[in-house]
Amino acid sequence: MRILFIYASIVLSSLQGVANASVPRSQACQHQANEFRCVRYLSNYDGDTITFQIDGVHPLLGDKIPIRLSGVDTPELKSKQRCEKELARWAKRFVRAQMRQASTIKLSEVKRGKYFRVVAKVDFDGKDLGDLLLKNGLAVPYDGGKKSKVNWCKKLAMRSSSSARR
Repeated sequence: MRILFIYASIVLSSLQGVANASVPRSQACQHQANEFRCVRYLSNYDGDTITFQIDGVHPLLGDKIPIRLSGVDTPELKSKQRCEKELARWAKRFVRAQMRQASTIKLSEVKRGKYFRVVAKVDFDGKDLGDLLLKNGLAVPYDGGKKSKVNWCKKLAMRSSSSARR
């Protein structure tokens, strides 16, 4: 009986190796401890919460994972301020457009945030999404601590006046 158990264990182990070998992952797409490569954009709730398809992660994590963009804070869609809501919609559309056009997306510096959310830097086609949001006036720097009060109406006015000059 013991020999049968050992034999069955060896057979199952070898079959597991065959199953894993049948799904080759490119070396460029190998995940690291704090970095996911070759992820696919699925959707974004707003400018700083994006859902990605991350193949090859443990099933307990799931493969469709919402990521909180690190280093920035974008306006909230559920705000009572009209200016903040409008800028939030712009940020959402901006992120959607950038992610849909991206040919490669990488999540780096992946960690858990203060609300146990997954927080990461999002790089696509050699560009940093957080930096682009900041440069376009659609976000403010954020280190994960207490959020500072932002005058989104002033940011919207600045953005509108710079758009009018173009």
